[in-house]
Amino acid sequence: MLTLEEIRRHFAAHDGLCRHFGIEITEVDEEHSVTFMPLDERHLNGMGNTHGAAIFAQMDVTFAALSNSGGTYCTSAQASVSFLTPGRVGPLRCEARVIRAGRKLGAYDVRVTDAEGGLVAVATVTGYATGAPLPIQGRG
Repeated sequence: MLTLEEIRRHFAAHDGLCRHFGIEITEVDEEHSVTFMPLDERHLNGMGNTHGAAIFAQMDVTFAALSNSGGTYCTSAQASVSFLTPGRVGPLRCEARVIRAGRKLGAYDVRVTDAEGGLVAVATVTGYATGAPLPIQGRG
């Protein structure tokens, strides 16, 4: 199991979209992960609401922090997302939880809430464990 700091360093070094959107990984363990994303002009669509792509990016990073916390790459094989409210009040909080973790396939529940606690989006993500190790600095 990687530490929170190891996961943070990995994403800082290898995930440009995470850096661009300012997504901060705040918790990760074997069963769940949490991220926060600020809302500013980078995240808004033409109607002034949080862009669905920004919401999905946060969901994908949160899923990845959890599914990669074992030290090997897991990639999303499928995702089903429901956008429920516009997400106007930030920062957005996203939490991913393990539904089932198999040897190669896993299922994850991912939810985004706004700063007022309103549910913005929900997703079920299927992850595929590649078995390839993450390049973690300081680990040999």
